[in-house]
Amino acid sequence: MPQGTALVTGASSGIGEATALELARIGYTVYGAGRRIERMKDLEAHGVRILKIDVADRAWVVGRVERDFAETGRIDVVGSSAG
Repeated sequence: MPQGTALVTGASSGIGEATALELARIGYTVYGAGRRIERMKDLEAHGVRILKIDVADRAWVVGRVERDFAETGRIDVVGSSAG
């Protein structure tokens, strides 16, 4: 059973990538978000679900999150590493 649902922005590298991997390792359903999805393909092998997202466009982000999180019905953890 999953621990919960997590959204990690900036998951294409660095702290965001490490955070997404760790949350997936401990049992979260993880959505890794970023502009460069081609750099996040390795995360999929660890069960991370990839989202193309640009945090600079608030309306687009809200719409995208509402669509993608309808599946789990909630977000328990947000890791904001974009930027």
